[in-house]
Formats: sequence, structure tokens, C-alpha cells
Amino acid sequence: MEILEELAQIVRTRPEQLKEQKDKGIKIVGYVGRFVPEELIFASGAQPCLLCRGGQPEPPDAVIPYMLRFMSPYSRSQIGYHLLGIDPVIPLLDLIVVQCSDCHESRLADLFEYFKLPTMRLGVPPDWEKSISRDYYYKGLVRLKRTLEELSGNEISVDRLQESIESLDKVRDLLSKISLLRTTQPPSIGGHDFIHLNHATFYCDPKVLIRKLNDLYEELKKSKSPFSKGTPRILLAGHVVGVGDYVVPKLIEDTGAVIAAEFLDEGVRQCVQHARTEGDLMRNLAETYYLRMTPPSIFQPAWKERIDYMKRLIKDYRIDGVIWYELSFEEIYDLECSIISKEMSQMSIPFLKLESSYEYSREAIGPLTTRVESFIESVKQRRN
Repeated sequence: MEILEELAQIVRTRPEQLKEQKDKGIKIVGYVGRFVPEELIFASGAQPCLLCRGGQPEPPDAVIPYMLRFMSPYSRSQIGYHLLGIDPVIPLLDLIVVQCSDCHESRLADLFEYFKLPTMRLGVPPDWEKSISRDYYYKGLVRLKRTLEELSGNEISVDRLQESIESLDKVRDLLSKISLLRTTQPPSIGGHDFIHLNHATFYCDPKVLIRKLNDLYEELKKSKSPFSKGTPRILLAGHVVGVGDYVVPKLIEDTGAVIAAEFLDEGVRQCVQHARTEGDLMRNLAETYYLRMTPPSIFQPAWKERIDYMKRLIKDYRIDGVIWYELSFEEIYDLECSIISKEMSQMSIPFLKLESSYEYSREAIGPLTTRVESFIESVKQRRN
């Protein structure tokens, strides 16, 4: 679709746009993770840039002298591209905000600091049900607000923050509406394109983005589905699909299925809940990001909430099978995979686990393709 290509072009030219903005004196703030509110960055007058790249084996390997091989290749990638000298964005950044919810992200923050990049840590305690943890995260957001004000020279006023919250809520609303179009059979947009769309929303001006998403929604309502009526509907679940890590989503849809829904902790927007725009806006942001959105796997105990949410997705999007996509050495997700696979077995939902270290050579792609093809074929036979 033309709109999807226009958004893809915005993503491709994002480094040049950031360079132009920096030359005009605008501060550029990179951030890692879903718990860093873009609303605060936009309200400060700075430009946010999500660090969420993945899909290539060389960047994680470049970090091995500084970071254990047994750390997540996704976390390693966020600095690996920079160490290889092929990341045009990190040298532009005036600040990098790293959420620290596990050892992988904390080690990444260590490396940013070691290489003398301007780094701020945002602590995200996994004991999410404790008031002391909620307070800790809230105080981290207050410190982030203060840091952004000092960096940009702009006060984050109530009006500016409210405008920023309302703008990003419109983006989430439109993404939710587009996603709901996938409840139809067959859907008018597949998961491969929808993940690309999510990624584009992190790199586009919200005002432009709202217009583009609205136009795309209207076009999708009228367009013919690229999938046949009996196409198996897959839920893609796991940790993250980074920007550039599209081999698995494409493979799923190239082998005769459609990704009808996602359940990912990072790399896609959490659109279920919005921050309230009345009362204490900072408290509202903290409550929304930390408590009201679907808890990530690192939050414990949260398996019941996560399984319940998956069951709702399976029902609402009429899912035929679940593919769990995790990255090597992500022990929390590996444990959760075992738990969820048992739940899916009890529900008689076909389940496939895929694990990746971003090794997509010709030798690795062959077995991966065979596994996905066999799984999709079994789902088809089960439906018939």
C-alpha cells in the first residue's frame, strides 16, 4: 500500500531528519524500552528516537568483548551497531534513557556509560504489585522530567504534557482500530505489515502520523484482503521483534498463514490503556505505563494476567495456532514459554516455539523454514 511505503520511507530517512533537527538546536533523545514515556520527551521539545534494532548477527557479536555471549542478542544489538560504526543515530543523541528491568538492559546501560555516551537509567522494579515499586518508578519519571527540562531548556508544563499525551493517545487509538480490522476473516492487513507499521510510528511526527494512520484505516476498511478466506490465523507471541528483525514474521506469512495478532513486550506499541488527561499527569503516566498496560514477562507474579490476555486474543482474533518467538539466553521468556505451551495444550491450540540468535544464514533458514511449514500444515489439517 502507498501509505505503508510512505511511512517506510520516513523510517529510512529518519537519521537525516534527526541530523537536520540537531543542527537547528533541537535535542535528540534516544530511549530503550516500553517504560520510557515518549510523552515526556515530546513535551520537552526534544525529539525521541527508540533504539530497537535487531535481526543481524554481527552487531551482537561485536559486543562480546564487553558483554557475555549469554546475554540477549537484542540488548547487545542496541550498542553493537554503534561499535561497528554503522549506526548513524547514536552519535547524534544528547541523551540515552535506558529502562532497567533486568540484567540485560542494565548491562546495556553500563556499556553506554563505559563508551561515554550520555546515559540515564530508569529503574523498573519487577515487583509491580508493591507500592514501594510503584513509588520508585514514579520518582524515576520525575527525575527524567527534570533531566529533560535541563537538557532542552524548556519547562514541561501541564499544557505541553497534556497535548503530548492526547496526541500519542490518538496514535494508539488508530493503531487499535487498524488491529481490530484483523478480527475479520480474511484480514485486510497481515502481521508482517502491521509490525512494520508499529515500528514506523516510533519514528514519525505524531501530527503527520495521525493523518497517515487515519487514511490507512479508511483505505483498509474498503480494500480487498491479500489473504484467502481459509488462511490459518497465527498469534505471534514472545519478547520483541526489533526494527529489521522481519525474517520470522515474513516466513510465517510466506508459508501460507497470516499473523492475525501479536503478544509482544517490546517493539510494538501497548495500545490497550491510555493515560488520563485530568488530575496529576505525572502520576497518570506512571500508573498507565507501570500498572495499567499488560505486564511484561519480567513482572512477577504476572503469568496469570498474561495468559488471560493471550486467551482473550485467541478468542477475539479467532486464532488457530500460536508461534512463540524468543531470543537466545532470555531465560525469563524461556520459562514462560514452558508455562504457556502447557496452557495452549489444555486449550488444544497448536503451539510452536522458535528461538533465534539472529543467525539467518542459508544453512539456518532451511531448518527454520521446514519447522514453520510443518507447523502451518498441521494447523491447516487440524482445521479441515
